[in-house]
Parts: sequence; structure tokens; C-alpha cells
Amino acid sequence: MEASLVIFTFILLSLAAICFYRWSERNLLSFSFSLLTFLLAVWCALLTLSEIPFPKSVQTFLVNIIPIPVIYIPILLTYIIFNYTRPHSLIWPPSLFNAFHVITILFFSWFAFKGIVGPYQMKDGLKVFHPGPLYYAACAYIYISIFACAAVLARNIFKGNYFVRLHSIYLFTGVMLGGVVSAVFVIVLPLYGISLRFMAVLGILVFLWFAWIPITKYRLFDIELADFKCDLRSPRLSSAIVSVNRYLLNTLDPKAFKELCDQFEVKRQNEIYALQAEMLLEVHYGKEGGVSDHVSKYAKKVSNLFLS
Repeated sequence: MEASLVIFTFILLSLAAICFYRWSERNLLSFSFSLLTFLLAVWCALLTLSEIPFPKSVQTFLVNIIPIPVIYIPILLTYIIFNYTRPHSLIWPPSLFNAFHVITILFFSWFAFKGIVGPYQMKDGLKVFHPGPLYYAACAYIYISIFACAAVLARNIFKGNYFVRLHSIYLFTGVMLGGVVSAVFVIVLPLYGISLRFMAVLGILVFLWFAWIPITKYRLFDIELADFKCDLRSPRLSSAIVSVNRYLLNTLDPKAFKELCDQFEVKRQNEIYALQAEMLLEVHYGKEGGVSDHVSKYAKKVSNLFLS
């Protein structure tokens, strides 16, 4: 049963990785999401492969390298946090951060090959839960990084422009859900003899979906947020997201929301005045059609200003 769930999780993560990259801007930020998801899928694959009765040396190797894919989560998450509000002008995190993560990754990866980082050990030909000496240190590195990023996001919710604040709400929700849910499966439940670590990736997958929507579909957070036109003929899921974003903006920053509404109203008023002038000129100088025809044409143009 557990093996089937692990395989299902692997398939789910693999499909998510494909979706994240295919329906995105295909830049480094999108690639980091796809890579993070793919590494989690590899982690699930290693959990499954380590259950297969390969020769002892092969099975021991697979068990030892199980923690390596998830060790890359902090460095990828750090890159995401530094760039989630700048999809068109990506930057690298400070060299100090990169150096720290690279050294830590190399450290844990080296000792993972020696079998002292992973949660499992091979005993009498069976894979059993027996955390290595560095297992909880690796968990601390991962979760301290996750919650440090969550703290940065929490700070950004209360400062910056509405674009930053809206993005931060989505990402903070995703990071906290992913961090808390995965911590329960990785750290808490094993203390009671319950081993469901593969379920932890589902919590992180929640973070990935919460993050992917605002970053890849950033138009929903700036351009379309300020466009109050209504598309009655082609309902879209994105319209619901835009409505939620407007509600959040009105709650967090009523002044900024009022400015968006005022800008839209002024823009439409100017466009309507221009259409009125155009209609008057056509009625006065036009040779084709009567007044009713021009009024009907004008009414249609005005409707198009508010309806897609």
C-alpha cells in the first residue's frame, strides 16, 4: 500500500514539474520551480527503488542517497524568495548565501554516501527506520531555511507596494503549509513509529502551486488587476484569482485599491468622451446611416469598453 502511494506521489510530482515549466515564462525562476518539484519526484523514486531487493550493495547505495535530492530545497527556495517579485529582472542571491548553501549541500551529500544522513539503514537485508547521526542536523538545515524564508515573506506582507504584498501573501501561505505539513510527516510522526515521509512532499507541493500561480501568472497581480473589464462569454478560473486579489488589496491597502479604481474610471471616461466626439462628427458629417444607426454603433463601442 505504501509503495503504491509513493509511486502515485512520484507521478503527481513529475506531472507538476512538467506543468510548471511548460506553462511558464521558461526563465530561471520557472526552472527553479520545475527543478525543485523534479527533485522531490526523484526523492519519491528513491524511496520506491530502495524497497526492491537489488543486490545488497546497490540497495544500500539507494538507501544512503535518499536524502540528497531534498537537501537542495533551501538553495532553490532562497533563489525563489529573492526573485518572486521581479520575474523580468532576475538576480542571484548574495554570494554569502550561495556559498553557505553550496558548502552545506556538499557536506551533507558527502556524508549521505557514507550512510549517516538518511532516515533509513540496511539491517539484515531489510530497510529499517534508523536515523543517521546527521539526519536531524539535515532536517534542521532544511526547516530553518524554510521558516527563515517564511519570515521574510511575512515582513513583505506589511511593506512594499501592492504587487509585492499580494505575492507575499500567496507565498507565505504556501511556505507555511508546506513547512508545517512536511515537518509533521518527517519529524513528528516518526517519533511515534509512524513512517509516512513521502507524504511530506504533498505539503511542499502545496507551496509550489501557491507560488507558481502568482509568479508565472503575474499579469493577474498587476495588469489584469487594474483592468475591471468583464468577460461574460468566456469564464476563466483566472477571473476568480483576480477577484480574490482585489479583495485582498482592498483589505490590506484600501488607498491603493481606490487609486486603481480611480485610474480605471478616469481612463474609461476619457475614452467615452472621445467616442462621443467621434459620434457627433459622424452624425454631422457622415453621409451613410441615420442618427439611430450612429447611436447604436456608439452604444456598442461603449459596451466594449466594459465587456470583453
